[in-house]
Amino acid sequence: MKKKTTVLALSLALSLTLVAGCSGGNNNNPASNNANGKTEASGNEPAASGYNGSDNLKISDKSATITMFSAFGGNGAPKGDMPAWKKTAEITNVSMENVANESISDELQSFNTMLASGKLPDLIHALRSSINPVITQGAFIPLDDLIEQHAPNIKKFLEDFPEALRAGTGPDGKIYSITGTLGGEPGKALPSMGFFVRQDWLDKLSLQAPTTLEDYKKVLYAFRDQDPNGNGKKDEIPFFYRDKGIGNLLQLWDAHIDYYIGADDKVHYGRAETEYQAAMKELAQWYKDGIIDPEIFTRGAQARQFLLGNNTGGATIDWFASTAAVNDAVKEQVPGINFAAIAPPADVKGAVKMDQSREPIHAYAWGISKDAKDPVTVIEYMDFFFSEVGNRLMSLGIEGQDYDLKDGQPVIRDSALKNPTGFPNYLRSIGSGYDIGRRGSLVGEINSMNAIGKAGFELYEKSNWLTKPFPVLTFTEEEKKAIDDATVNLKPYTDEYEQKVLMGAQAIDSSWDSHLDEMNKMGFQQALDAYNSAYERFKSEAQ
Repeated sequence: MKKKTTVLALSLALSLTLVAGCSGGNNNNPASNNANGKTEASGNEPAASGYNGSDNLKISDKSATITMFSAFGGNGAPKGDMPAWKKTAEITNVSMENVANESISDELQSFNTMLASGKLPDLIHALRSSINPVITQGAFIPLDDLIEQHAPNIKKFLEDFPEALRAGTGPDGKIYSITGTLGGEPGKALPSMGFFVRQDWLDKLSLQAPTTLEDYKKVLYAFRDQDPNGNGKKDEIPFFYRDKGIGNLLQLWDAHIDYYIGADDKVHYGRAETEYQAAMKELAQWYKDGIIDPEIFTRGAQARQFLLGNNTGGATIDWFASTAAVNDAVKEQVPGINFAAIAPPADVKGAVKMDQSREPIHAYAWGISKDAKDPVTVIEYMDFFFSEVGNRLMSLGIEGQDYDLKDGQPVIRDSALKNPTGFPNYLRSIGSGYDIGRRGSLVGEINSMNAIGKAGFELYEKSNWLTKPFPVLTFTEEEKKAIDDATVNLKPYTDEYEQKVLMGAQAIDSSWDSHLDEMNKMGFQQALDAYNSAYERFKSEAQ
């Protein structure tokens, strides 16, 4: 109870802080405080410039600084003194100061602490899932007019990627945040995970790569029974996963573990559907038969490395780069290992599809706070990263140092591409590669993979297997409350129920009706209604 009270108090304090910051007769859009659209930055004269987003990228005639919040999470955070951001300042004449507290590594905690402080920086960069709920509380200003008048590259980007436009639009229909892409084509999902199998085991047992659910099942049972590792022991673990549970397998029964868009174009919750019931009944048998790792709920993040390194792991569903890299990591322990990606086996309905995919847009966004003194300079700064020069700087590093232009095409230097830490980590070390608002590139991701990873990634990227991820929805306060109130109990309950069913502690057929009743007691239907309300609004905005 004490924890819940603390959360409510923080929420109340945050709301009061934001309301106070917007009161006092101030215009909610500081960009309108000046006749020419420029406001005074830090008490100085307006920072005039001829910035046009293409051949003139200088934003301010006078050296200027904008403050930005970007939390120091798992990948660190960009700092103004990093080479890429210093280069940005050299080009635009605008420097960046990250005001996030480096001692707080939890991104959500850092974000909430910043909001509750009562003093917001000019630019706020965070997960969209963090930004969207506070849009209605007044922390961010609308960007529509600023984009139209001062951000030609962002305007073109939002035209090209309507999903990015929807992701940054609040319940009132105005734009509050700008996200970016991971690369790829507008509207087309990107690969994330793939089906991996021990090709060397298939070869040894004279088996073909499975193309149907029934084939997949036969391969896993063969791994259990026919001693593919050749040690004379029945110690093979046919299917494993380095996270808890069997969610990635559910798609073979056209089932889902979370909210999804059904064939009726409405939101459904997978764990309340009959397809999930059928999938769990079969998977419980697989678990009982030793096809699924008996420690799948406890083995943890090192399961992949441990099981492949001990020559006992047979198949999984996981990310391309890191999974393929295990081949190199364990090749001395397991000579000849070939853990490679295959096409998804057709599901029970005959559909070949992959539900684990990524939106073309990434999970982060940034927006201008209500406290920004010069929103025009800030929006032009944001726009710079959508320019050709800014995008290359964030995607490839610094021209002449990390890459060169040859016949108009960027060629990455070996010193960057083959850096011992890996190309993505190298980029972040110089301030590039962060998921800010920009047109992203797959160059760094693909070039960080070994041959097995590249082959798998390209196999899925060129296919038509990838289903669209669940859309990013924007919720009203009422909708969000209904979802939060249900989720606090619903998720731990459904996780526990799934584990009991899989491990044979509970029969799914006899407990199914009571399972649904229990979910409804927790507010499941109200949460589902809230999702559908938000989804209907999302669809209307897309028209």
